[in-house]
Amino acid sequence: MQTTLAIGHNFLRGMCAALFVAVSVASAHANWLTKLAREAGEAGGSAARHGLSSLDRAAMHLKALPKASGGAALAVHATPEGHWKFVNREGEVFTAGTPDELTRAVPTLLPDAAADAKLTLYLSEGTVFKQRDLLKDLPEGASLRIVVGKNSYPLVHRTNYGHETLYSAVRPNLVVELTDVGLFEEAVAQFERPLARSSVRTLALEPGGPPTLSASPSLEAGSKAALVDAIDPPSLPRALSNVRGQTVLVTGRVENDLLFFQPSSGSEQTLKVLDLVDAAAAWDVNLVILHAPSPRQPGGRNWLWQKISVSGLDDALKRATLGDFLDALGASNGELQAAISREGSGRVAIRAVPGGSAEPIGGVVGEWVTSAVSEVTGKVFTGAVVVHLRDEARQKELDQRIVPYIPSDYQYLYIAGIVFGVLGWQVASGWWQRLWPPESRSEYRGVVGYRAAQTARMLAFALVFLPIVGLPALITSLALQAYGIAMLPFRFLRWVVGLRQAAS
Repeated sequence: MQTTLAIGHNFLRGMCAALFVAVSVASAHANWLTKLAREAGEAGGSAARHGLSSLDRAAMHLKALPKASGGAALAVHATPEGHWKFVNREGEVFTAGTPDELTRAVPTLLPDAAADAKLTLYLSEGTVFKQRDLLKDLPEGASLRIVVGKNSYPLVHRTNYGHETLYSAVRPNLVVELTDVGLFEEAVAQFERPLARSSVRTLALEPGGPPTLSASPSLEAGSKAALVDAIDPPSLPRALSNVRGQTVLVTGRVENDLLFFQPSSGSEQTLKVLDLVDAAAAWDVNLVILHAPSPRQPGGRNWLWQKISVSGLDDALKRATLGDFLDALGASNGELQAAISREGSGRVAIRAVPGGSAEPIGGVVGEWVTSAVSEVTGKVFTGAVVVHLRDEARQKELDQRIVPYIPSDYQYLYIAGIVFGVLGWQVASGWWQRLWPPESRSEYRGVVGYRAAQTARMLAFALVFLPIVGLPALITSLALQAYGIAMLPFRFLRWVVGLRQAAS
């Protein structure tokens, strides 16, 4: 009977362990499923972005806000039928289908709010991107914010060359155009990405300079700030292979897909922007191109023997996230208006231009500030910023890697194979015995050689054989245990018959 109980216990333990590992592996691939959901949402096929789920997220955000900061606030969602749903902190819902009902929404849900209280409405994403024309029906003077994930951002209107465009102010000096919900979520995720100072490389394009980049930046002795890296321009695309996963900044004047740069000596020269973008994608590098009317390079010297730097860049590199970095540049040069687009192969491009500019980036920087200013101040003023970087799904996949350069899916499958093999150890070890029989001590002259052979056999079993046969071994082990449980009644009967025969 003890053997019977042991078989049942082992079977249940194996089933539970297998279920746990399966759930873990599924969780590890959540980034893949998230990517599919995001792409479906951008195509208009994600039902999760519509209906009450969108309102629920806005309501949860409102409820999580401190009461002092919330003030007179409501969560708001416009339904596909054109009705409005308002929710207060207590979760009470008011639906307005007519203008008269709309005027009664705020007094009904906020009866204790002062007449002059500033009203803040936290809008669902579906409202802003699917029912934007209805925003004019909301109470006049209310502050509108769009809820994305756990945060919310103000909605602002900007008029560029006579055209009014809706933006969201993700930072005081950085606004993002609201064109697509998936792209906006991508932009928010990118702006919240941490920006480690040690991984940001500021380059100076200097002909005859070093042909390669070091894997890590040189740091200033006192402040530990990263110094400017000089690089030979023709070698730059190939040199990006040494800074995989880092952020590289180059500055110059961009015209007709050419980056014009002014080295410390000599005349202006050019690089093809497309070559830099392709190399950055090939080597998984985040490329930041700072557009400036003066193509002088950081780290050089101008005619006043002043150190040339990028205006606002020193402060920007001290910031914690990519959004803070761009916000710092905007603080120095005026509000930046950003738009984001996908470049394929897990890459996105963020283009930020000075406020009020509706022309292409290359056409506005020359008029934004004169090069004479840079001659006097020794600054390379930035007129616009273009960032080519990994998208959020790709970044999450990289973050999940235990071993660099190996896709996380393969790593999780490898780990799962080992776990499955451990659970089906008896079966796997039996197969291994037939494939690689144990060493015989008599075959080796010394103990060292014998132990080395044993170690090699053990490592080959644990690191190579077990991940491969782990799942089949577990299935076989569970099948044998299930067969053992199915045979329990027959064994019990045989045991009873044996007792009777012994008694007689």
